[in-house]
Amino acid sequence: MNEISINDFDDNEKKILEKLNGEGKGYVVGGAVRDILLGLKPKDIDFATNLNYDELKKIFTDYSPKETGKSFGVLRIKIDDRDYEIAKFRQDLYEEKNEKKIVPEDKKVIFVGDIRNDLVRRDFTINAMAYNEEDGLIDLFNGQKDLKDKTINFVGMPEERIKEDPVRMLRAFRFMSKLNFNLSSNTIVAIKNKKSLLKEISQERITLEFSKLLLGENVKNTLMLMKDTGVLELIIPEIKATYDFNQYNPHHTLDLFSHIVSVVEKVPADTELRYAALLHDIGKPAVQTFDDKGIAHYRGHDIVGEKMAKNILTKMKIDSKTIENISNLVRKHMALHRDLSDKKMNKLLSEMGYEQLLKLIQHSNADNESKNSELVKSNEILYEMLNKAQEKNMQLTVNDLAIDGNDLMSLGFRGKEIGKIKKELLEKYLNEEIKNDRESILKYLKNYKIK
Repeated sequence: MNEISINDFDDNEKKILEKLNGEGKGYVVGGAVRDILLGLKPKDIDFATNLNYDELKKIFTDYSPKETGKSFGVLRIKIDDRDYEIAKFRQDLYEEKNEKKIVPEDKKVIFVGDIRNDLVRRDFTINAMAYNEEDGLIDLFNGQKDLKDKTINFVGMPEERIKEDPVRMLRAFRFMSKLNFNLSSNTIVAIKNKKSLLKEISQERITLEFSKLLLGENVKNTLMLMKDTGVLELIIPEIKATYDFNQYNPHHTLDLFSHIVSVVEKVPADTELRYAALLHDIGKPAVQTFDDKGIAHYRGHDIVGEKMAKNILTKMKIDSKTIENISNLVRKHMALHRDLSDKKMNKLLSEMGYEQLLKLIQHSNADNESKNSELVKSNEILYEMLNKAQEKNMQLTVNDLAIDGNDLMSLGFRGKEIGKIKKELLEKYLNEEIKNDRESILKYLKNYKIK
């Protein structure tokens, strides 16, 4: 594990610390300290101080201070197009209601003068460290040890931290996934005991954390633990039907949920791909049938899965365009498992576009790699077929044809005939039977008869 020093910060960040400690006390806090100790480059660097908002605004008057955080004691400044937050040391006050602490929207904050009070209020030991050049690293809760041991521990009493903000349970899983850490036994027990508090959290906050944890390197183990703690089905109730589900098919050596999380792990860390992998076989339990040899089949699970995926993602309040892309990947996830020709690849490219078809290929190969390796292999030739189709300019739609509706009307076609003919022309082009130029199309239409 790395050490931390003033040289880990750029000139602007050093200047901020210098100004804060020239007038009072100031520290780099939270995730930035954690990342530096892990040898990572922090995306954001936040500061905490004993100075109040008005004092901060006066000190940083030349740094484009923003007024938005005054009620929280937070000054936001911009230096060289980079934003920084400087917060007054805070301590949270909660009211007890029905033997639980109220959620963050209702909590009260008081401003304090000691960094130690501020660190006590933070979620995990690895996020509860502070640094400045004079005092060095302040680590009250053995955050360095937990970083070294790759362990997520709550600050103080785990269940108390969860009651203060139940979304911290998902943050624990997010750091597990992102940093490739484990949750301590105390953390796991607390999450099991308090998981029902997630029902009080807004869907937007839950989805934000869940989407982030899906992108982590350790996502497979994280999803498995979310299953074991009973948290995952609170987020996606439909996923529970896949737990320990025997697929009774020689192509599969894993139960359905284990297969699903294997696919999630193997696709690239892209939001649409990870969600599509998580939901691609969600429809299987609903359509399972058996033949006379006792082998299970899942005809139509892609269609059922598409509908289920749309419902799940809508409830999660994911944006409509992303829902459309994910559900389309679920609907088409079997398309590349069957015999595939260049003409079919042309058609898929026209329907999906290059980016989405590339994702379908990535999913298809991850899916195959998560099956019985003796019967199913990854198909790397799919990438060659995709690039070949793109080189032949097969990413066309009816709107890209060399003639339009006016041209067809001038030839005597009317109404629904026009749309039907354009669709047929595109199909002929994708089958490489005609070229997409005006002369070739007019020649084809010369003897065309309405069917």
